[in-house]
Amino acid sequence: MMAFEALPPECDETHWPLAILVAEAGLDSNGVSSGLDAVERWLAYEKPFALLLIATCGSVFQGDVARLGLAVQRIDAVRGVLHRLLLGVAVVVPTAMADITRQGLARLPLDMPLEIFDKSPCAAAWLCKSILAPAGLVIDSL
Repeated sequence: MMAFEALPPECDETHWPLAILVAEAGLDSNGVSSGLDAVERWLAYEKPFALLLIATCGSVFQGDVARLGLAVQRIDAVRGVLHRLLLGVAVVVPTAMADITRQGLARLPLDMPLEIFDKSPCAAAWLCKSILAPAGLVIDSL
């Protein structure tokens, strides 16, 4: 049986202040770290933004306590700036993964609006209308 290497998430900031992370394959600890590195880079801009996390593979933290623990530690390390600059998060997962994703996200120290969707356009629309617009932030196009 051939082993497949986990891919790091793709990062897109071309629609800033909407930052996008896409995980098309399951994330190992390095993949989770890579995604968190991207969020920390965006926090270094010192400008408010919203995050669209698209996990086409399912829940990012499905069944892996170590990856969840890593995320908690990294979030705790930047908690103050994270809560000041990350205005909201929309997570897109397959419908069948919504409950397990909700359970995993509930264990993270995220004190900002967070919603789970099964379609990216709905998630992006929610972020634009409910998170970015009230903060006076606009995206030209998606």
